[in-house]
Amino acid sequence: MSAFNLALVAEALDTIQRLREENVGGETVERRLGEFKQWDPDIYRVDKDTEEGYRSRLAGWGRPVVLLSEEAGRVEVGSTTPSGPAAPSVGEGTGGPVYVVSDPFDGSFLFKHGIPDFWYSSLAFYDARFNPLSCVVGDAVPRRLAFANETGAYIGDLVGDRLVHCVKLDASYRKLMGRPDATDTKGGSIESYAMKPTKFLFPLVDRFRELLAPFKFFLPNGGPYGFVDVAEGKVDVYFAPSQPYVDIFSGLYIAQQAEVVVTDFEGNPVRPTDDVETVHDVVATTNPALHEVVLARIAECLAK
Repeated sequence: MSAFNLALVAEALDTIQRLREENVGGETVERRLGEFKQWDPDIYRVDKDTEEGYRSRLAGWGRPVVLLSEEAGRVEVGSTTPSGPAAPSVGEGTGGPVYVVSDPFDGSFLFKHGIPDFWYSSLAFYDARFNPLSCVVGDAVPRRLAFANETGAYIGDLVGDRLVHCVKLDASYRKLMGRPDATDTKGGSIESYAMKPTKFLFPLVDRFRELLAPFKFFLPNGGPYGFVDVAEGKVDVYFAPSQPYVDIFSGLYIAQQAEVVVTDFEGNPVRPTDDVETVHDVVATTNPALHEVVLARIAECLAK
């Protein structure tokens, strides 16, 4: 399953690289209809091409699949004639379809304006009961793949069609890399999506100023790679208020398998459902002590 998942995301990174080299991909090819994500209605070619690549591979997988994706929404795909990477088994007795959650391309506006940073593609597999099976998040600029399965979470460099320099992400790795656990917000680092001022930045500061203020460093990124940043120990906290379904559940499993504490804002476990248009409040931290502090600060902010 991990090999299949990795192959699909690696192909998506190839698509992104090809569009970048051809100096295309930033043109608007569709606009979202209805209420879903009307604050961000444009669908660019880079979004559409990466998503179509996933849909094509999944359609030839030979299993019934429900794709929950940013552009397509909820789509049932699948056929009886496998093509591409070998179709892995997800075990007998699971019943029902495999759910596949994808943020095909995260960073569209940056891509459109030629800013080569924060370009990600992510794909996660769940069984019919929404138990996680596999998850991969690719960073398209340095061509790095972070992934998780039942054995843990990992990250490595994609060189050609090979994954090299692969390491396991856990508390020991973070300590080895000189990123010891912060047990309080003071002097620590926090990440939260803030690149769209009206929709995210201003509400974030207005509502959660007291949470953010003690931190020494703020990273304005988010989406599926936010979970990878905490798993690596690059930041102590990924704070994700009102984030879209695909931004959460296409990367969440990596943090969970990397010994990161992940809950909603009330400390409850976070699980996906069959509703791609939902938004979620999620917080991920590197250790339980810090997590309790952050939850308390969130509660204080929400009580005002």
